[in-house]
Amino acid sequence: MTITDLSVSKAPTGSKLGVIDVDFHPMPLPTDPQVADHLPQQWKDYISRYGLGAMGGGVYPSQREFTHRLDAVDDNGRVGLDPYLAVEQVLDPFDMTAAVLTCPQTYIISNGGANMPHKLATSLYRAYNNALAETWCAADDRFRASVTVARDLPGGEREIQRCKEGEFGDKFVQVLMSPSGQDPLGKRRYWPIFEACENYDIPLSFHVPGMGRQPTGAGRQNFYAETHAAFGVLPLALVPSLIFDGVFDRFPKLKIAMLEMGWDWVAPFSWRLDATWEKLRHELPHLQRKPSEYLKEHFWFSTQPLEEPERPDMLEGVFGMFEDSGFADRLMFSSDYPHWDYDSPYESVPESFPEDRRRRILGENASRLYGIPLRENSGLPSPNGA
Repeated sequence: MTITDLSVSKAPTGSKLGVIDVDFHPMPLPTDPQVADHLPQQWKDYISRYGLGAMGGGVYPSQREFTHRLDAVDDNGRVGLDPYLAVEQVLDPFDMTAAVLTCPQTYIISNGGANMPHKLATSLYRAYNNALAETWCAADDRFRASVTVARDLPGGEREIQRCKEGEFGDKFVQVLMSPSGQDPLGKRRYWPIFEACENYDIPLSFHVPGMGRQPTGAGRQNFYAETHAAFGVLPLALVPSLIFDGVFDRFPKLKIAMLEMGWDWVAPFSWRLDATWEKLRHELPHLQRKPSEYLKEHFWFSTQPLEEPERPDMLEGVFGMFEDSGFADRLMFSSDYPHWDYDSPYESVPESFPEDRRRRILGENASRLYGIPLRENSGLPSPNGA
């Protein structure tokens, strides 16, 4: 969450470290043409007449409109609408191999479909997925899209199939769902989505905030700072539900990407899960392994927001604990563009880090997860010029 210097002119020359950004946000509204053009006239008329319901946006304390970088505003005074501006500000300066587009406002605006006709909600998800493919992926070959699905409405697996088997199928590299909803994620009602992810060999990702923008079970917050700090609560319910309900024994190829939900909690939380399992394993005879083993095999995490210890020298210890616990190949660079707490690759993965760590986090881990080959001779110069 530092002030970002976009200049790369001071970087050393030499070999390159490939960069893939796994959390990059287009931010159109349902009324913007890139989305609205994909909505049936019936639902454009409905939104014009009735709006998007009481939960349709603006329901938690906002830091500022769109919570954006001030320089990300386009010529029309909007943020997150222009793929070419995004390329100019991030992809080109850091010579990125790819950026994975995440659009959580789909489930934020629709509240997961809980406050509007279900056909309108599913039409919104379809329209947003089309907009990512036809407006963003068509603008630059380095963009990759997420298939966003409504977790608590039927038919999510059919939307995954539609996107993966359509014209832009190779551009959709993951499925995105709200990390919170009507039931814990291990429930069998969600298993058709897990099956579809396995079938197309793409990860299932979760990004804050959750449905209804309420990160906690204790009611709504008074301040944006409360909401932002509480985002780290979401995975503490999501992870044990998936593991203890036996999801990974039923779907052994399922891969989970946890975006913008932190990662420093992973190692100590895995200890807690194992300790709980050891003492209560008679209740969980269906589990074939320790919880920590499922975590290490099935979960990936993004850097942003990078943990910022009070003493900078403590950061190495945080990374060391994460890596020593078996997660070295599970952390991926994310910028969170165009939000105010955007991180550049130099901030998330400092040049003082060992080069093998930088290579893994900046691009190699994401390349393996998403099946995106790192482009040769692209990316950040290595710190030693080797």
